[in-house]
Amino acid sequence: MITAPFNFVPLSENVFFPDWAEEVSHDVPFEDAQSGVIDIGIEAKSPIFIRNSEREGNGSEFCNYQGTYFIPGSSIKGMVRNVLEIMSFGKMSRFDDNTYAVRDLSKSDNFYMTQMREEVLAGWFYEKDGEYFIDNCGVPGRIRHEEIDKALPGKAFASKFKADKFKTSDTNKKTAKYKYEILGGPYQKIKVGELYKSAANPKYDKRLFCKYSANGREGTLVLTGQPTPRKDTGKMGDGKGFEFVFFDVKDTLEVKKEVVEKFLFAYFDKRTTQPLESPDWTYWKKRLAEGKKVPVFFQKKGKEVLHFGLSYLYKLPYKHSVKDGLPPMHKDERKDLADVIFGYVDNNDALKGRVQFSHFKAVEGVNVLNVRTEILGTPRASYYPMYVRQHGGKLKTFMDTGFSIAGWKRYPVHKGASVTETKKTGNDNVGTAFAPLAAGVLFRGKLRYHNLKKAEIGAILSALTFHNTQGCYHNIGMAKSLGYGKIAVKVNGVDDLETYLKAFETEVSGQIEAWASSQQLKELLAMATEQDNSGNSVLRYMELKAFAKNKTSQNYLDMYTRLENIKSPAVTSLISPEDLEALKLRQEKRREMEKQREEERKKEEQHAKEWGIVSQSNTISTIETFIRKYPQSPYVEKAKQMIETIRAQEEEERVKEAQKEALEKWENIQKVEKKYLKKALEDYIQNYPDSPKKEDAAKKLKEMEQNTQTEVEVTVAQLEKASDGKKFKELLKKMKTFDVEEVKAAAVACFKQLKSKKQKNFFKEAQLKASIGEENETEVKQAVGAK
Repeated sequence: MITAPFNFVPLSENVFFPDWAEEVSHDVPFEDAQSGVIDIGIEAKSPIFIRNSEREGNGSEFCNYQGTYFIPGSSIKGMVRNVLEIMSFGKMSRFDDNTYAVRDLSKSDNFYMTQMREEVLAGWFYEKDGEYFIDNCGVPGRIRHEEIDKALPGKAFASKFKADKFKTSDTNKKTAKYKYEILGGPYQKIKVGELYKSAANPKYDKRLFCKYSANGREGTLVLTGQPTPRKDTGKMGDGKGFEFVFFDVKDTLEVKKEVVEKFLFAYFDKRTTQPLESPDWTYWKKRLAEGKKVPVFFQKKGKEVLHFGLSYLYKLPYKHSVKDGLPPMHKDERKDLADVIFGYVDNNDALKGRVQFSHFKAVEGVNVLNVRTEILGTPRASYYPMYVRQHGGKLKTFMDTGFSIAGWKRYPVHKGASVTETKKTGNDNVGTAFAPLAAGVLFRGKLRYHNLKKAEIGAILSALTFHNTQGCYHNIGMAKSLGYGKIAVKVNGVDDLETYLKAFETEVSGQIEAWASSQQLKELLAMATEQDNSGNSVLRYMELKAFAKNKTSQNYLDMYTRLENIKSPAVTSLISPEDLEALKLRQEKRREMEKQREEERKKEEQHAKEWGIVSQSNTISTIETFIRKYPQSPYVEKAKQMIETIRAQEEEERVKEAQKEALEKWENIQKVEKKYLKKALEDYIQNYPDSPKKEDAAKKLKEMEQNTQTEVEVTVAQLEKASDGKKFKELLKKMKTFDVEEVKAAAVACFKQLKSKKQKNFFKEAQLKASIGEENETEVKQAVGAK
């Protein structure tokens, strides 16, 4: 069974956006604007505590100035704004959009353990020139505490974590920092023997173990936290008894900044409130700032680091951030009613609020109680059985697509003036000391408003009085989970309260159907009224062991009105039947308008989605298709520039490839036979006009032509003196023009001066038939008596 001193008002799919939001001004008043002052009285119905500022007194004192106790106006403003946001169906959008991380060891087959069964690698994380990297060392070795004592004698390392000496209440000793202090600091080198697998379950246990060896392989000893003492029973879960050894770097991986940001959030970087920054991260980030490397464990996909942490089973970032669980209208950029009344500051826009709350001074019944120390912890927002809306069956988490966050967090008021005491843990570090004022103290202050419409004044009054519903209380300050800070608010000096409330209800009901009977108001009012809390509605935190158990048993925190003995007072609607008919027309018109707006939003979403794809594309046709589809897109000019860039890159690449091809072709030309070289050079000059070797080719061709010109000047006398038929043929080929009769005579003369062996092959080698014709060759043969 899940119990908690808080619950959630569920988010509505619809949001009320005031039609006059864009017209709000501090300089130009509305025609129906009003300005004025409202006196407000507050009576504490239970002990109350508002922490003093750091400049006055100490942290356990109630907020005061020179002994005058008061509630700061900012605290009242925050309280009222939160209720107004719920009652006016405002957006839940003003929060850090963080991605939570989780370490869930509750079941072996849950999403966390399934993911962490994938290969976990070791590496060194560091920053260089504003970029982040991990030197990948591959799978780490594991070494027992006793083996560390062998490698680093005299430290008595192993004994310090045995059950008889190690106390889990000493949080400092649970850190890796404490272990490094024992050994004299980080980056200790250690030598180990061959890595081996567990003999107990080698098929499924992929871990690698090692032992100290003086002549073995060197690695770096890496220590991680010690959550529990070692019992050494030989059974599973008897306490951590191994540390890690990182070996040589295999390669270096770049880490995306969003992955680093998720890591920092998981370890509460720079956080000064509970939960505080991880002490081990505090220890390591000093070294990171000094340019040193931090030992981490990580998982990757290809060359991409998916996530990383400081321990082997590190906290795993969820797939989705908090805002992914919001209904679409809560992501709308329009301003809601709380924005236009109380003001806002956005990245590129801001509006000063039109209401101011004074400090609320204690005027009667001040009685300071003794200091008490209570544990004010609360489950982290990553605890999905509470912070994710559940509907039965398998629990939804931030891993699931389509999950919804639970809603607006509220602390139900406790019955009467009693408060709850928390159990003592024996660890004073987790307690908060404070001296509250007793129930019965009265505070008075003022609300000043400027240039508000009647409906806006009505919204504030509705938030202060819960739409004038009797028996409802606000709560404020510290320890609301224990029943502190329950207050009754009384509005003084407002004539015709219902007129203002009706103006607000009419406006909000023009967009939100059945506003007065909505589930949101039922939950809000149920938590603002006293209940007979019992069973699963009891207002207390679960025992620590129950948090893990409830994940496996599929229990979850249901809506407050569905819990045992919870009743919700009904809001009295001020809208008459006649008003209701007119509202139906407004609602219908609004629905049509929101439908059109949603269609436009989807078009813009599709437009942005397609641009996201196109902006990463290198294909001109894809970019041109986008331009044709969205000619009015603000991205058109950028798309055109992309096309120009791609074309320039393609041309550059074409030239580069052509140059490469030309050089390769030139290398091949160097190997061409002489008889084919002239043609090859002519083709090269024609086909590769931009080649850097074009001039070399032209020069070589010119040389060949000059040589050919010289070689053509072969005389008939040279033919007559040829040494054989082959030489006769070569000389004849070099004569561009010749007289057949002269060649015939030269052939006869050449034949006669050859020896008989060379005469035998003369006609075959000289190929006279091909040069001077068959008949002329016959005449030559006859002249020399050759057959």
